[in-house]
Amino acid sequence: MTSRISSAFFIVLLLLFGALGALYYVKAEWTPPIVHLTPEHAQASGKTVFTIKAVEEHSSLRRMRIVAEQGANIFEIVNQELPQGMQELLYDFTLPANIKSGPLTLTVIVTDTSWHRLGRGNRVQIVRDLDIDTKPPIITVLSGQHNVNQGGTGFLVFSTNKELAKTGVRLGEHFFPAYPFQAGKYLCFFALPYNVDPKAQTPLLFSQDLAGNEVTTSFYFNALPKKFKHDSINISDTFLQSKMGQFTDLFPETDKPIDLFVKVNSELRQKNLATLLELGRDTVPQMLWENTFVRLPNSAPMAGFADNRTYLYNGQAVDNQTHLGVDLASLATAPIPAGNTGRVVLADFLGIYGNMVLLDHGFGLQSLYSHMSELHVQKGDMVQRGQIIGKTGATGMAGGDHLHFGVLISGLEVQPIEWWDMNWIKNNILSKIE
Repeated sequence: MTSRISSAFFIVLLLLFGALGALYYVKAEWTPPIVHLTPEHAQASGKTVFTIKAVEEHSSLRRMRIVAEQGANIFEIVNQELPQGMQELLYDFTLPANIKSGPLTLTVIVTDTSWHRLGRGNRVQIVRDLDIDTKPPIITVLSGQHNVNQGGTGFLVFSTNKELAKTGVRLGEHFFPAYPFQAGKYLCFFALPYNVDPKAQTPLLFSQDLAGNEVTTSFYFNALPKKFKHDSINISDTFLQSKMGQFTDLFPETDKPIDLFVKVNSELRQKNLATLLELGRDTVPQMLWENTFVRLPNSAPMAGFADNRTYLYNGQAVDNQTHLGVDLASLATAPIPAGNTGRVVLADFLGIYGNMVLLDHGFGLQSLYSHMSELHVQKGDMVQRGQIIGKTGATGMAGGDHLHFGVLISGLEVQPIEWWDMNWIKNNILSKIE
């Protein structure tokens, strides 16, 4: 009888241990959380914002601990239990305010609620050795005077004592990137937009080093205000019939040709300008151009840069826009020379511009050729100064055969005639580089 009881007890005990083992096997899942710590670069400052992203798919997150060690100093940034049932974590933090420049070790530990490791859970540890830099870069402006026409181009040269992650000129809502061109030296083309009050906004040089330290520097700047022309343009039914058909698929809900014109002239124009700003980032950090820019031969100017236009239909004003670039008319389908050596960024149809070519000349400087009847180049081609890239035409919103020629700084159109003037180029660009 005693033997039977012992055997039954042993079986129950085995079943109990088996059940506990099965429960432990389920609860003690062995998959640790997925944890990422960004940014991943080794440089940091007291202002650097770090982000922890943790995901636990099989159980839930339990605890997070963040420790910084610098020499004999240990800074416990975070050591806390996480809310019950949390499976995703996104946490931002900065280093302690009293850290110093020099090496620092940052450790992040995240555990989950698994029964693994005798109930302590799966554990992920990230150790990052950082080089702490708390000093902002020292910026010295090397170019002297910066006399910039309203609507024109400015050019800045400066030096720095360390490598920069981001730098350029800020003017209101616009940012014009600077680029390294010699050891410890940067250059920056920037624009004074035609529609910016020179007395209300002043350009500033912004610089950020690899650790995230920032500095904003002023420089001598003299704005030369300009007055721009105003025109009134009558929109005829003949023009609407000849032009609006190419845009009907963009605004299918618009029935009347004049309503379609207004949408194309305003909404599509803004989309096209946004595209040019985006393409302005497609540049190389080297100067591809030299000498003055080539002008369309034997051409007469038909419209100027920043001409303000009121559009009239049946004697009523229906829209108001600003013409950017210079319109040049020669013979019909006249050959178009590349203004200067550059790389083809775009060779395609673009809204109001029709068939157009956009050339990059380096450091954010680009030139635009639009309303073309033929394109003789394609994206990625390298073209030489004076090389024929296509023929004039009347595609897009052109009222007749001509070339719309533009110059852009980081995607923003500026006064082209400056780039036809060798004295202006020498005084404002080349002398500062030399």
